[in-house]
Amino acid sequence: MKRELLQTEAQRKLSGRIAMLLTAGLSFASPAIAQEEIDVSIVSGFSPAVAAVKMLEESFMPGVDARLAETGNYTINWQEAFSGTLAKPSGELEAIQTGLADMGVIPTGFHADKLPIYQIGYVTPFTTTDLVLIHNVVDALVDKYPAFRDTWTDLNQVTLSASGIPDNYILCSAEPINSVSDINGLKVAGAGPNLRWIEPAGATGVTGSLGNFYQLVETGVVDALLVWGEAVVSLKFYEVCGNYFNANLGAVNSYVINANQQAWDGFPDEVKDAMTAAAQQYGVDIGNHAAELGSQAREIFVANGGSVVEIDPQERADWAETLPNLAQEWADSLEADGVPAQQILTEYMQAMRDADQPIARQWDQ
Repeated sequence: MKRELLQTEAQRKLSGRIAMLLTAGLSFASPAIAQEEIDVSIVSGFSPAVAAVKMLEESFMPGVDARLAETGNYTINWQEAFSGTLAKPSGELEAIQTGLADMGVIPTGFHADKLPIYQIGYVTPFTTTDLVLIHNVVDALVDKYPAFRDTWTDLNQVTLSASGIPDNYILCSAEPINSVSDINGLKVAGAGPNLRWIEPAGATGVTGSLGNFYQLVETGVVDALLVWGEAVVSLKFYEVCGNYFNANLGAVNSYVINANQQAWDGFPDEVKDAMTAAAQQYGVDIGNHAAELGSQAREIFVANGGSVVEIDPQERADWAETLPNLAQEWADSLEADGVPAQQILTEYMQAMRDADQPIARQWDQ
């Protein structure tokens, strides 16, 4: 009996030592599987009142977080640099290029000289109002044609996805516009590339941005804004523009989500995958957001004392024909640099035809 008790005691002590060793082993192993926090600064010169930033906060960043939470290996410590704290509107490209920010959303329309291939939406007006379609088509072109990604090599960046917020450009004006002929003589503010749309109608284009459009009309510097429904609602342009002329000019790809090359190279693959997937979903979400608010814009405009005029379909078709062949000029310029722009243009327009969009002019023909 005594021997059995001794054996039992020995076994108990051995079991205790084994448990201690296992516990010690787990404690040594735990740092290897601990969740890693990664600091990421994200930039936009605009405030969260602007949809591009609003959807960063409501779609992109939580989208990354949710995907990483599935494994629990990484978390992101987002350092938001919005509202001009790090870069003014249109300064995002340089901030990401130089590494002031790790990533952010870049409005491509302000950089036509540096990002010519991304102007495809601006050279094909009167084509579609479907931003999700544009997002999907342009992202597919980016994946297929290296010229899109090559654009960013000298700018020290990696692009994750293309998107847009202007779902349908309209004219918001201080004085009534009842037809295209009323545009003649007006000073109209726009992003830059889209100003060529209104010049054949006799308007003088003034380059501006969402950050100063309100003040440009309020102070009389311009007579009208070339904007879209979501912006009219979100930024309350109806307070200074009492007239909404639905020119039905259509949508454009106007944003990209990009990362600084060095920051990107330092991210684990799992983080890169989560950011890429979230950026692609951002393109869908921002398109749907624009469509939702755009559909409400007319009613909100009228409710705030404004008036709405719809362009006559024949006037829209005639207006489209008065424009120079913007798309062919774009294609010829890029072809001279070795970019297969004509093929890209044809594929873009064919995708629009296949989707049965309200195309007023076949820009590739």
